[in-house]
Amino acid sequence: METEFDVSIGVGTLYDYKMQTLYKQPVTIIMTAIGCLMIYGFLTLHQWYYPVIAAILILYPPMDMLRLSVMQAKMVPAFKNGLHYHLSKEGIKVRSGEEEQLVSWENCIKATGTRMSYFVYTGKKTAFIFPKECMKEKTEDVLRIISTNMAPDKVKIRF
Repeated sequence: METEFDVSIGVGTLYDYKMQTLYKQPVTIIMTAIGCLMIYGFLTLHQWYYPVIAAILILYPPMDMLRLSVMQAKMVPAFKNGLHYHLSKEGIKVRSGEEEQLVSWENCIKATGTRMSYFVYTGKKTAFIFPKECMKEKTEDVLRIISTNMAPDKVKIRF
């Protein structure tokens, strides 16, 4: 089974990917927890600087990811021009302009999804991004190919 489709990656899609990876890191979870403790501290101790610290700890990471997403969407040529994916039993072939790359399924670490996109990770912070709005009727085929060619413990997609 094979399928291919074109993808255009914008700011919203990049932001979704970056937030997905950001809030799986222990540092971000700890920062958010400390920010919540600062809010609780403000409510009980009434120190003026507690909500300032809380706002920085809770709001800075997502705002920074938004800034990075906007910059990347504007500067990376592949995101501006779009990508063409071809999924087969050999792996994932991605083409951007004249450049083409094939990544075998053995090099894929995990597959996961959000309400906006599916991600097939090839490294800790690198992934193929498949926005649901771009795949449309090919979504079922893509999920079937991913789940067939990757080990079941690596696929964390809710079907």
